[in-house]
Amino acid sequence: MPGMDARKSSPRPRQVTTRPNFLLIMCLLVPASSVSIMSTDIYSPSMPALPALLGTNASMVQLTISLNVLMFAVGQLVHGPLSERFGRRPVLLGAMLLFTLAGLACALARDIGQLITARMLQGFMGAAEAAVGLAILADLFEKKQQVRALAIFGMSVALAPTVAPLLGGYVHVYLGWRFNFYLIAALGALCVLLLWLRLPESTTPDPDALRPARFFGDYLDLLRAPRFLAYAGMLGAGTGVLYAFITGAPFVLIQQLGVATEHFGYYQAAVVAAYFIGSLAAMRAVRHMPSGKILQLGLAGMLLGGACLLALHLAARITPFAFTFAFMLMAFGLGPVFAVAPSKALRATARSAGAAAAMLFAIEMGLGGLAAGAVSLLHDGSPRPLALTIGALMLGLLICMRFARAPRTA
Repeated sequence: MPGMDARKSSPRPRQVTTRPNFLLIMCLLVPASSVSIMSTDIYSPSMPALPALLGTNASMVQLTISLNVLMFAVGQLVHGPLSERFGRRPVLLGAMLLFTLAGLACALARDIGQLITARMLQGFMGAAEAAVGLAILADLFEKKQQVRALAIFGMSVALAPTVAPLLGGYVHVYLGWRFNFYLIAALGALCVLLLWLRLPESTTPDPDALRPARFFGDYLDLLRAPRFLAYAGMLGAGTGVLYAFITGAPFVLIQQLGVATEHFGYYQAAVVAAYFIGSLAAMRAVRHMPSGKILQLGLAGMLLGGACLLALHLAARITPFAFTFAFMLMAFGLGPVFAVAPSKALRATARSAGAAAAMLFAIEMGLGGLAAGAVSLLHDGSPRPLALTIGALMLGLLICMRFARAPRTA
């Protein structure tokens, strides 16, 4: 099989840090994760105002979301192997430093081209925290501690996108949109300082980690595994729903439905809260029913919410509450899907877990970025682009459900 010889001749690097301080590591990695996530949408309440401020149009402004997410997806495939070759600490430190500088570049951007370029760099470098952070947890902690760590990360993933637009709306009103990026840069600089002072190296650099046969072999095999791709597609559809909302909802709710800029964050918080509740429901349900059933219920919730949004659009009955409620249904379904689909994807292939996890997250974020891009390219000042994008995602979800029943492949 492709890359097999490279894997045999280049064993997994040994861990070099013993008896790590769990609390210390979490206090280093969780803030870095939260800042990376917050950077995606802290300025979303400002988006309807940016066309006039930067002399551009709404579609170009929306590209600052979609291209950021796409570069985040690409970064997943790059930072992991780089950290195997050069070590976790230098790669994470270097990426977080460049992430911070990209935040400053966003704040200082004088036109939409500069802002898009800076956002792409910010997304690519922000991906290091996800790829390298998880590798550090795998290096340092045993299974039970990893579960604890991932639970804490799950809380930060749920809370950061709730807090970010709430904070960003008020920052926009009282200080201006640029200060959202100054804030991200300041938080990024603090994370760099903490990582530089206390982050230990957790692995021995592997000189063979970037050999092409090893770098590409597992990835190519994963792209030939139908069940793996099906579960990855489910996650991508769910992420697409979230980023479609982040990209299009500010224009629908603020410009078309009259929601105040500083109040937009509350509507996004409701969507994130529905996801959080769905995740808690999945955690409780796993004690009483098989994971496959939980996944099916989550997928049903997503499809129901998508159908509600399409019905509202066709009936021209969109209100702030109805619009948000449809996304809340989809987000509630996302909880079980995100809880179950990743483990099913990893079990659907015999490729290495590290490569499978990187590819899984890259597909997930890549589809999220494509969904955000579709909303921006179709922008016409109405809810139509969101409805069409969500409809396409739901169709893709049905196709993934069909292929998830395909036989397992190596």
